[in-house]
Amino acid sequence: MERGLSERLRAMAGKYRYAAAAALLGVLLMLLPAGSRRGTRPAEAQENPTVQSEIEAALAAFDGAGRLRLVLTVEPETQRWAGAVIVCEGGGSAAVRLQLTQAVAALTGLSADRIAVVKGRP
Repeated sequence: MERGLSERLRAMAGKYRYAAAAALLGVLLMLLPAGSRRGTRPAEAQENPTVQSEIEAALAAFDGAGRLRLVLTVEPETQRWAGAVIVCEGGGSAAVRLQLTQAVAALTGLSADRIAVVKGRP
């Protein structure tokens, strides 16, 4: 009886070895530190203040945004972006708010809940 069971286990191990290897690789990748995945790094922006102005200029070019002001904050202990506020003339439009939020998220790696777009005079 045991001999039949061990033969079945060996057959299953051979049959599913690639799936098991892929699952193990996935677990190992999840254990790696996340770090900064995309966009500009906060330290880079602190060293070079033109990074924020370049992002501002790119956002101001969006249709309907009008004049705007961007404020980015950094968490000092982790050197990661903490949040962003955009004050712009076109902030009353949902479409403009969505476009600006998506653009800042793409450039900084911030999630949408850490980006605020408001209507106002910059």
